[in-house]
Amino acid sequence: MRVTGSGMGCPDWPKCFGLLVPPTCDCQLPPNYMQLFLEKRIQKVNRFATTLEKLGWAEKAGEIRNNKAIYQPEAFNATKAWIEYINRLFGVLAGLFALFFWLASFRFMKSKSKVFIFATLGLIMLLLNAWLGSIVVATNLLPGIVSVHFMFSFLSIYFFMLALHTQKALVFAPGEKKINLHWTVMLLFALFIVFLGTLARESVEVLTVSGTLEKNGDLNWAGMGGSFALHRYLPVLFMVYAFWLWKLYKSDSPIQARAFGIAGSLVFCQIALGAININFVLPPVTQVLHIVLGASLPILIFYWRIAKPIAVQ
Repeated sequence: MRVTGSGMGCPDWPKCFGLLVPPTCDCQLPPNYMQLFLEKRIQKVNRFATTLEKLGWAEKAGEIRNNKAIYQPEAFNATKAWIEYINRLFGVLAGLFALFFWLASFRFMKSKSKVFIFATLGLIMLLLNAWLGSIVVATNLLPGIVSVHFMFSFLSIYFFMLALHTQKALVFAPGEKKINLHWTVMLLFALFIVFLGTLARESVEVLTVSGTLEKNGDLNWAGMGGSFALHRYLPVLFMVYAFWLWKLYKSDSPIQARAFGIAGSLVFCQIALGAININFVLPPVTQVLHIVLGASLPILIFYWRIAKPIAVQ
């Protein structure tokens, strides 16, 4: 969504310009539609800021209220509106699947209570993230809230994965505890790199708005901040770690070693995509691939951590 600039394609939520289906032209909207939806957004932002103040986050509430972007009306753009609408349709599908999964988990309430508990937590996290999505729209993609919205999606996925994999496999490789520790370290490492990526992406938004994303035809590295520097170089360390684990376990635990090798290869692809993004100033296609692979890696690592691939003894 952010790659296409369609994050604010619909200025309201869950509807789009007050309609269940986006309009195809502004002729379908009232003459004062920009002011109308701006006032609704400001009201929602004030309610959210008030909630933050009650929770003791007065500084963040003030930052939100003083953000000038919130008070900018959004003009209708059919392409952006429909891209955002399609994104929301996928969100609705995800919600329906999550609801069906939760309802199906009722049969395990007594025999395998963990299945029901994790399914319930997954549904709660998904609903919470849907609410955060509405706040993202209300605050006009305010930096910080967008990152929280993105990172929260992992929690929902992880809980549903735990519901599916509450039982351990019967056969493990020698040194199972060490392998589990390595997967845990890799998971935290990957999530930290992804979080740094969300901060870097927010820097891109700020520089784009200010017109300083490029400097002499190149990406403005200095303006990207320290999070970008860490996000740029830490994946190299991660890749070395993954390939070292592949070499360490390829004899004793070939299936585990193969998973470590896949993780290292995915990070190598990420580094290559990152280099393209830097040298060609963020082409849309490589941006999308970079984000998709970056989000997939922590999910795969979590799966390998809990699913316990059976090793050949």
